[in-house]
Amino acid sequence: MQDTPNKDNSPKTTDIKWPEETDYKLYKPQKGKTSAGGHKSPTPRNKKSLPRGIIWGVFALVAIFCISLFLYIRGVSGRFSDSVVRNLDRFQSGVADLRNLETESAEKKFKAATEDINLSFGDFITKLRPIFGGATDLLKSFQVLTSKGVVLAKEIQFLEDNLFSFILDRRGEELTQRLETLEKTLGEVSLESSSFSSALKDFGSISPNIADFYLPLKFDLGRFDDFLGPLVGWLKSDNEHHILVMLENPSEIRPAGGFLGSYADVIIKKANLESINVHDINDADSELDIKIIPPKPLQAMTTRWKAADANWFFDFSDSATKVVEFLEASKIYQDKSIKFDGTIAISPQVIGDLLALTGPIKLAQKNIALDQKNFLVELQKEVQKSQRERATYPKRVLEELTPLLLSKLAALDVSQKQELFSLAQKWVEKKDLIFYFKEPSFENFFDYYNLSGKIYELPANFEGDYLAVVDANIDGGKSDLFIKQDVVLESQINHDGTLSNHLVIYRAHNGQKSEYWWYKVLNQDYLQIMVPPTAQLTNFSGGLKKNISPPVNYSKLGYTKDSLVEKIESSAEEIFSYPAVQSLSYAGKKVFATWSKIKAGEKTQIVFDYTKRLFLPPSEGQTYQFVFEKQAGTQRNYKFEISAPVGFRFRENNLPVYEYESDDPPGRLIVDLTLERI
Repeated sequence: MQDTPNKDNSPKTTDIKWPEETDYKLYKPQKGKTSAGGHKSPTPRNKKSLPRGIIWGVFALVAIFCISLFLYIRGVSGRFSDSVVRNLDRFQSGVADLRNLETESAEKKFKAATEDINLSFGDFITKLRPIFGGATDLLKSFQVLTSKGVVLAKEIQFLEDNLFSFILDRRGEELTQRLETLEKTLGEVSLESSSFSSALKDFGSISPNIADFYLPLKFDLGRFDDFLGPLVGWLKSDNEHHILVMLENPSEIRPAGGFLGSYADVIIKKANLESINVHDINDADSELDIKIIPPKPLQAMTTRWKAADANWFFDFSDSATKVVEFLEASKIYQDKSIKFDGTIAISPQVIGDLLALTGPIKLAQKNIALDQKNFLVELQKEVQKSQRERATYPKRVLEELTPLLLSKLAALDVSQKQELFSLAQKWVEKKDLIFYFKEPSFENFFDYYNLSGKIYELPANFEGDYLAVVDANIDGGKSDLFIKQDVVLESQINHDGTLSNHLVIYRAHNGQKSEYWWYKVLNQDYLQIMVPPTAQLTNFSGGLKKNISPPVNYSKLGYTKDSLVEKIESSAEEIFSYPAVQSLSYAGKKVFATWSKIKAGEKTQIVFDYTKRLFLPPSEGQTYQFVFEKQAGTQRNYKFEISAPVGFRFRENNLPVYEYESDDPPGRLIVDLTLERI
């Protein structure tokens, strides 16, 4: 038997260490695993891991980095958002300046917007595109848009500075080239605005107001494109274009602005001004053979309707259409197959402002100097003198004045030209300058920008009120120059959803202060009050009834009826409680018509009380709109007072009464009010 080796039983010293928590984890047996002998086997020991403190430190650093990155990106996004919003405001303001022909201011704002968008945003966002989405496209598109705005402002400024030179110096070809360049730039702006719109879809959340900026711009660009393209084609045409310029005289007021005693035939060919021929209206009327029955009020002074009295409708497009119809039927134009492309009406205010800008103009043939204050009276004096002396052309003074005035306008310096365009803005706003063209694209453009003198079309379910006060001098000389007229309207919105109106028209004839007889004659006024179609007259005083019989047997003499006049007059209804008032319908409005007569030195007042039912009864947040349209060529004082129902006030002024007063309101005044409970 072999001996077993003896064990080493000598004493040894062992270093004993308390196991760490990780050691327990390393030796913890895995569930479900056993050794061959049925005993659980320990998990093999891994390599030694990083210390716990280091792991927590790394985690903290990563967390700090992520939080810092988030805050940085958020800060960049905030600064970017602020920059976009700020520069959108600049761009919008620049567009508004362009509409007002304030090109220098517009150019500065477009430049500031372009420079203020920090290009480093674009580099940064490109690297983090997944986070910022379409911001890069938005930035680039907006920068291109603003830079194109600068180009656009410069081109419009160039046209402003050179327009009269283009027209008067026969530089028509250069004018059309400039307009084509402008059209191209507008097309580029329109294209870039579409790119801008696409970028908004990805990044529009930066500012909810961005869409409010884009949509009006897009619509404006579309309208200008629809106008400018046909305009360039029209100007480049080899055909002669005749433009009728109506020289209205509000001293004898008519619904669309004033008696048409004179006019000019402006001829344009290939964008060049070929000629300006000034005529007395009798030149055309004396060669007019057609026999049209005049409107009933005019039958008190004339048998046959002619161009001189065709400025009869408050809607200028209706009046211009009728004037052109008569002129084209006159032999002086019919025999040459001349047609008028359009009509421009100008009031004496325009001539007066031009004379203030150019300075007095001396007329050698008449040995008089015309200025802003005296030209209307001096012109009337010359007309009356020529008529008394039976001159063949009583308004020769206009023929002499026209080229002298145009020559002075062409010589204006830069600041004066800028002032001229500012005046033009005022003229169209006040209805001292009105346009009508047969070409639909032109007329649609003028309609939209309220340049055509068309009557405001009340929307369906209109929640509000409308007013126009329209005078027509019928055989009252030139007395309207000395008529002082004040219009006062008091409107009360009632709890039951009705509106009660009290309208007072004060008229005073101050012709006794003039030394000339034509201003002192009896003023005879056919007065029309245009109101919403559902209005009902409840009281009336001050007006007169005038019985007018046809001066001839129109049917027997072969006269024909005008379709629009017949439509209006067939709507006439007598108001039995108030026989001096007649009710008519015109242009979607009800018309209360009466007569007024005033001798020089006398006064009168005419009162209309009427009601209408609003579409909805008053409630919190209910909107109310008041629309007033001024008669072209008139200078009246207007005071409007609108009272909210008891227990309500208007949000716009925090008062239960809204007041408006002016002796020079715009051609169309729109007041939007909102009801709030007190």
